[in-house]
Amino acid sequence: MTRVAIAILMLAWAGAAAADLYRWVDPETGSVKFSSYPPPWYGDAQRERSAPKVQVIPSGRTAGPPEPAAPQEDSAEPKPAAGAGGRGAAPAKSALEDRRKLLLKQMSDGIAAVLSSAPGEGARPFAELSQKTSEYRTVEAALQEADPAGQAARRADWNELTALLEGRRRVLLQQIVARRAPITGSTPDELQSQWRAIGQQLESLGWMDNALKLFDPRGGSTREAQQQSLTEQLVQEWKPVLEASPGRAQ
Repeated sequence: MTRVAIAILMLAWAGAAAADLYRWVDPETGSVKFSSYPPPWYGDAQRERSAPKVQVIPSGRTAGPPEPAAPQEDSAEPKPAAGAGGRGAAPAKSALEDRRKLLLKQMSDGIAAVLSSAPGEGARPFAELSQKTSEYRTVEAALQEADPAGQAARRADWNELTALLEGRRRVLLQQIVARRAPITGSTPDELQSQWRAIGQQLESLGWMDNALKLFDPRGGSTREAQQQSLTEQLVQEWKPVLEASPGRAQ
């Protein structure tokens, strides 16, 4: 498992397609509109000349800033609020929230796939999880504008997934530490089997830390240092035993 290989897989992997979003600025209110359906003028060259520019947000892509609305003359009359009188605002918010909840479920399933992956097979589920987290951030950025009041609840959902990974990581660390020292009197075959099992656990820990980095990048350096320190201690403890063992465990 190398970071370069992971990066290549992340770039190459194409996740399952979801519906595109359409984004534009309402010239009357100046507010940003989102919808899973294109506005009436989209695709009509003649109407598009005098209508707001529409930005298409493909599934899993990060959206750039919307085109600014054309300058409007100052008016003493208040602008109509988006809501009951603002056409398209509620459906856009609902579509974004539905998509966010679907992505939450997919990310939860993706975490389970990463944690249960067989030795040497963690790259694909990790790439899929990375794709979904990227898509989730795009939807979350849109919801920040469409529904800023719901930010705390959305953050709690994100933190639940982070806590799930953190909890599983603590359990795996405890398992590795508990079996660190070679068992006295073990046969060469038993030593090799024990060493391979630790190697598989360390590989799982590596994929787990990669997944956690998607949800909590700020803690990545601390986790990486902890994993490196643990690996070095294991090598120091096992190297003399393995070198003295007939058949030399690999």
